[in-house]
Amino acid sequence: MDRKKVIKLFSGFLAVMLIFTILSRAVSGASMARVETVKIATGPIEHKVTASGRVEAGKEIAMYTESGQRVREICVQEGESVEEGDVLFRLDLEELNEQITAAQQELEKAKLQNQDVQNAKAFEQSNQQTAKQRAQEDYNQAVAQGDASVAEAKRVWDEAERALQDFLNSSTDAGNGGADVQNGGTDILDPNGGQSGGNDDGDKADGNSGGADEQSSGEGPGCPDGQSAEGNAGGTDNLSAQDGQAGANGTDDREAQKASLEQAVAEAKAAYDAAVSARADNIKSTSRSLADASRPQSAADTAQKQNEITRQQQELALNKLLSLQEAEGEVKATASGIITQILVSTGDFTSEGAAVRIADTAQGGRLVLSVDKMNEEYVSKGSPVKLKVSGSKEEITDYTVTSIAENEQDNTLLDVTVELPQGVIETGTLVNAEITPKTETYNSVVPLQALHEEQNGCYVLVLQEEQGVLGTQLVVKRLDVQVVDKNNTNAALEEGLLTSEQEIVSSASRSIQEGSRVRRKES
Repeated sequence: MDRKKVIKLFSGFLAVMLIFTILSRAVSGASMARVETVKIATGPIEHKVTASGRVEAGKEIAMYTESGQRVREICVQEGESVEEGDVLFRLDLEELNEQITAAQQELEKAKLQNQDVQNAKAFEQSNQQTAKQRAQEDYNQAVAQGDASVAEAKRVWDEAERALQDFLNSSTDAGNGGADVQNGGTDILDPNGGQSGGNDDGDKADGNSGGADEQSSGEGPGCPDGQSAEGNAGGTDNLSAQDGQAGANGTDDREAQKASLEQAVAEAKAAYDAAVSARADNIKSTSRSLADASRPQSAADTAQKQNEITRQQQELALNKLLSLQEAEGEVKATASGIITQILVSTGDFTSEGAAVRIADTAQGGRLVLSVDKMNEEYVSKGSPVKLKVSGSKEEITDYTVTSIAENEQDNTLLDVTVELPQGVIETGTLVNAEITPKTETYNSVVPLQALHEEQNGCYVLVLQEEQGVLGTQLVVKRLDVQVVDKNNTNAALEEGLLTSEQEIVSSASRSIQEGSRVRRKES
């Protein structure tokens, strides 16, 4: 085969291969998913909370009147504007006059009852003073009589003691004298050389006042037959039996007299002790009576105070009725505003609660929004609020949340309040609100559709160029990320996981996964 033919065949082969390559890339490109990509952005993640509510009066005034008054005429309607001093309703004057008469009678009755209590108290105080005076007299008398009785008993006791002491002293003197007579002025010596008979040291003789009963001898007592004892010194007279008998009789008399005096002393002391005890008992009894008579009677004071309180309350109630009578039964508005509620009915009696409620328009208004408690973390005091009156496209801005509280009727809701100045929105108007809480700015924000979630976490798909047989191709790679915050449109990712140059797949024409070859969607 010649050279030209070989070159021609090779050229044909290359042409066929080129055609197949083009066809292959065309087929491969047609089968690839077309994707749209985004790059990370910087911005906030806003959590908008929508709610609606009606504008209420910023300050509501309750109008009251005396309870139990029959309503004759109502002069206003709910929603009506009133000025200070306008008549709200009128009371039945005939019924009012009857109640005034009854109140005056009750007040007079209370005054009479109070006077009766005062008179009874004065009478009781007089009796108490008399009883106290008598008790004081009884106490003084008990003290005086007790002192006299004790003094007299002490005097008798002292005299008995003195008589006994005098007797004992005289017995001692007589005993010493008798001993001197019997011994003839000479002491009787016992066989051991001791002295017997009278006592030289001046002690009492224990009843032997007439001298020694027994004569000292070498062996013991004196001789009964009157003979002299052994060892007596010469020159001493022997005692006769008659003298011994006389001494014994004298001793017995003195012992009896001593016992009598000692008994008198004991009786006198007992009488003194009894007088002291009686004096203490009498003083104790009379002092208790005096204390009882001096005790204040608090019951009468309490009754008087209670009656005085009742009288003051009745007088206050009467004055209120008289004020209504002076106003000819007309109840007037105390401030300008809008009637929000009428709580009385013609022909019925008033109650203790409010009769009419008035919205004070001079104080501005407030918008109370009911928000699901699930949004509690996105609503805070100071959060910006956009307002739009129902049926209008105009937005009212520059207002913020002023307070947040749990709804009293439903604990799954929050009452979000927005204070409004006077004249911004009329009371009772329905308003739609959008609350946007303050949030920080994030440096790695992607659209929510670019974020994929699974049980173990979140990830994004990024494009990466790879060199293949047919040239450079775009391949999808998975990259796990950490979500910091997100709303219903965007998600903020943890910084450092993505770069600003990486392309993140936000949408694809068909399902793709890691390793899928893709191509960019043509704009």
